[in-house]
Amino acid sequence: MTNAAVGMAALVTGASSGIGLATTKLLLKNNYQVFGISRRGTVPGLENDQFTGVAIDLSQPDKIDAQIGAILKQCQFDCFIHAAGNGQFGSIEQFSVSQIDAAIRLNLTSALVLSRSIVPLFRRRKQGRMIFIGSESSLSAGRKGALYSAAKFGLRGFCQALREDCASDGINVSLINPGLVRSPFFDRLAFSPAANSENAITVEDIAEVILQLLQSSPDIVFDEINISPRVKSLIFSGSQTGNNR
Repeated sequence: MTNAAVGMAALVTGASSGIGLATTKLLLKNNYQVFGISRRGTVPGLENDQFTGVAIDLSQPDKIDAQIGAILKQCQFDCFIHAAGNGQFGSIEQFSVSQIDAAIRLNLTSALVLSRSIVPLFRRRKQGRMIFIGSESSLSAGRKGALYSAAKFGLRGFCQALREDCASDGINVSLINPGLVRSPFFDRLAFSPAANSENAITVEDIAEVILQLLQSSPDIVFDEINISPRVKSLIFSGSQTGNNR
């Protein structure tokens, strides 16, 4: 593996917090130019000439096409990291139709709609890397996870098909499935990882894995990477409402 060459550019979703923010910071440290997508298009405290904030509300997929189209006309990037998402947990009957729709739009539909615009760009260039943040909930569903797992299982299936569709065009598609990650994802949920370092992955851990993928040979593909804390332990408290990753 080698350090990122000056001039490499990445498009990162969820860039204002959690895994997306940690990835943005690490890529900037490694000489990447980063176009960071978030709802507001700003990252408080992040001042770097190599960073460009992009305001796109990924919970509104019908508006993504026009917004991402404008970005693609203005910039070229070599890799796409989709880290945006949120968690909604509870029995399925607890969710309204609008809540179900909103969760699927953000956690699944946004990835499809963004890819719809990005894949043709990479096909024309015969190269590109696409990295999606999934979840251990896409491997094995648990109690109260029907809605979240539905989206993440869907994302996993999408990545598998996209990988097959794009391989001959020089596009590498990878899915990272983290277990418990210590991040704002849990801020408004009824549970969170226990306090010890062995009970949760850090967002910096995931960012390091993403960087390793970007620095690996373009001739090999890491289909899926599953990452878990050594000891899984949860703390339960409060009421569940959901939160962004």
